Amino acid sequence: MSTPNTPAVPAEPITEPTAPAVEAPGATPDAEPLGAPGLAALKSEREAKAAAEKRAAAAEARIKEFEDRDKSDEEKRAERQAELERENAELRTAKTRSEVAAAKGVPAALLTGSTQEEFEAAAEALIAFKGTAPVADGGSFIIPSEGGAPQLALNGDGMEAALRKALNIA
Repeated sequence: MSTPNTPAVPAEPITEPTAPAVEAPGATPDAEPLGAPGLAALKSEREAKAAAEKRAAAAEARIKEFEDRDKSDEEKRAERQAELERENAELRTAKTRSEVAAAKGVPAALLTGSTQEEFEAAAEALIAFKGTAPVADGGSFIIPSEGGAPQLALNGDGMEAALRKALNIA
């Protein structure tokens, strides 16, 4: 005989899963469960704790924001002061370099160092390398042909003769 396709019926009825019983902290496993009122109280306490932690985190973030705002102002002032001090040092160094260059008669751009002694040593080395003494009268320069006529006219026979001689042309 054939049997119709019927699903097997379980011996026990299927029940909906329930939340596991939550035990109170410090309770032993064989203690009685909290029951419905205890679970409700525990749930409300956990929610209150989560809300309090959230408020505490927000308050800490706000305090940190105030501290960072104050700190950033102090940092801005410190950075500005450091920038002004650096600029002041650069200007003092440039002034010293220019003074030494004027006194020694050498170009200021060629002087190396950061102190007056270093600038003077660099100026003396340049003078020794150049092989001339510094200009004593403050740097007046003489141009020998100033105000006079050139020795050879650029369009004259003298120029042509000088070019022929230089190029060995007859």
